[in-house]
Amino acid sequence: MSGVLLSRAAGADGAVVSSDADLRAQFDLLLASGGGSALWPDPETGRTAAGSALQPAAHEIWFSSTDATAPSARAHADALAMLTRVMGTQGAGGLTLSRWFENLRERIATLYGTQGSTVFLSPSIHAARNLARAIAYAIHGTRLGELSAGHSESSDFPAPENLMDVALRGNDGLPRDMAAIEAEALDLAASLDSPLFIHLLHRSRGGLRGLSQDWAQEVARFSEIFLLVDASAMRAEPDELQAELHKGACVLIAGSTFLSGPEGCAALIVPNELLHLMCHQPPADLVEELRAYDLPFYWREPLLGRIAGRVNLGLGLRWSAALSEAERYHASSIAVRMAVLDTFTQKVRTRLTRCEQMLPDAYFDDADALRGAIVPLVLPDLRGIEAVAVADDLRQALAMPLDDQGDAICHLGAVLDLQGQAALPLSASASMVSDVAERIARGTSFERAVAPLLRDVDTLFLKLERLG
Repeated sequence: MSGVLLSRAAGADGAVVSSDADLRAQFDLLLASGGGSALWPDPETGRTAAGSALQPAAHEIWFSSTDATAPSARAHADALAMLTRVMGTQGAGGLTLSRWFENLRERIATLYGTQGSTVFLSPSIHAARNLARAIAYAIHGTRLGELSAGHSESSDFPAPENLMDVALRGNDGLPRDMAAIEAEALDLAASLDSPLFIHLLHRSRGGLRGLSQDWAQEVARFSEIFLLVDASAMRAEPDELQAELHKGACVLIAGSTFLSGPEGCAALIVPNELLHLMCHQPPADLVEELRAYDLPFYWREPLLGRIAGRVNLGLGLRWSAALSEAERYHASSIAVRMAVLDTFTQKVRTRLTRCEQMLPDAYFDDADALRGAIVPLVLPDLRGIEAVAVADDLRQALAMPLDDQGDAICHLGAVLDLQGQAALPLSASASMVSDVAERIARGTSFERAVAPLLRDVDTLFLKLERLG
């Protein structure tokens, strides 16, 4: 980073500004900064460890919104324009760094928050979870025992030692009955004689739901609870998240995954009533990835103490890109959005019935038919380590052009281990839905507007057949 950018990042808003050309040259490096080594692109592939791209890749098919994403050209341009406004020739008359981050939090709050809640930015989903743990510690003065259902299907990070997890799937890889899951979780909760941190999973990487707020209220009858709704898959509608906040739960969201923003941007939305209960300084390891501007000024000292770093430029840029797509997505009607996702899901399921390389989606629930437009593609006849290895090789092969075909590069989500069976989650993204919605708004019929998306599904399955 240049000396000028360093001085601005340190808070010297009156520093001499960089030229716009200089900023454009450094933009992609800045976009990957402030998220750890996981965000640094491989020098050969240009992709992160998870397979995400930090630059637009419109010629590739991104059915991987459970894990890997690429920003749209629009989102990428909006983030660059914001950098120019804050750090470039418009800097003196544009936004200060502090106002930029305040604006990001305000935009997130407008979409997903409530008047009685506060938004905290985070450079990763894992860091946002740790921030929730820090708030729970600040309230109770100790690390809480934790309970979840579906942790292995919602997080790539190892479960902490104090977390009890209930499996969402049975030995056959199919979803368990929710009543059985809730009964097992209730027994575990009753076995603890202390406050409990409960993870409520809105949607897993395999399309399943975890424990619910209604179930948690049963636990609240005999135990103090701290609730975190993990909505990082971003398949929840804003009114669902706002309802959770009104009931006293924290909500974890992500600008990557479904919203198609660059990898490495998350946020925690916290009811103010919880923040005002804090009376202990949380351990430093729970907030070590955060910087001062990620938090509203009032809550920096109680949560971060005397932290050295002030601003994470990369996080601000990644959220600027993600919000560009989030606001575009929510500007279209919910009826159109749901129609596109339903049509997409039905197309995938139809193609699966004719695909020898993958098992059809065996799970169907009339009460949750859409499943967030996430369809796991299950490998037949293989189990265990061999199945996972074959699935991972297939995912990598799909993401490479065939030597003699020159066909499209296709991306699927990271391998899921479904109790011994391996699956690759196939999912739509917000930007795909928004593209269809914009064609409809210009007067195109629904059938013609959704046709390019359905052709991409056909392209993926044709490539699966070629790979054998």
